[in-house]
Amino acid sequence: MPSRAVAATAAVLGTISGLLLVRAVASAPLTGYVSASGVPGEAHALTYRLGIYGLALTAALLACAARSILTLPLAVAVPMITVSGAVTCTPGCPLPPYETTTAQDLVHATASVLGVGLCALAMLAAPGRFSRVAVFVSWPLLAGTAVGMLATGRGAWTGVLERLGLVACVVWLVGVALALARGRSLGGGRSLGGGRSLGGVRSRYPG
Repeated sequence: MPSRAVAATAAVLGTISGLLLVRAVASAPLTGYVSASGVPGEAHALTYRLGIYGLALTAALLACAARSILTLPLAVAVPMITVSGAVTCTPGCPLPPYETTTAQDLVHATASVLGVGLCALAMLAAPGRFSRVAVFVSWPLLAGTAVGMLATGRGAWTGVLERLGLVACVVWLVGVALALARGRSLGGGRSLGGGRSLGGVRSRYPG
């Protein structure tokens, strides 16, 4: 499949996956972690897990389509995101340092943090104005989430920042996929000489 078709597929799948996650989390209290919606027995657990698996596939497709500096962190993020969907947290998603946790919760939390962190790293490595804005928006949100988890544990502060940070990451994935699907650089221009640049990093595909 040509790279632009792969990127277009990633954009569509990322959008659908993001909407599935919004649907799954919308009715959950803001004081809880997003992952609590995926616990077996929750009303929208299946919807949540489908959204997570969809994002893993989105990252995989984007890594294939980009074939640039983005490929490695996105490719490594794929199994992490997949594990976070396959290994759910227990009811309430208890996490240290303020709650008694389980090995299952730790596996889920570690995979989730690594998956999001690697996507954030890919965002930081990506050239272009769109990615710079995404870093400016998402990194403080993700850092605030980490601080909230360590300083106060679950609560409205942590819950709201976590949701906003994840939304920013999904928007970035979809935005990059759309840029590649249109044969444009992340900075908004077209490359010359057949390949499409990514704001100065040229894709290895001819388009």
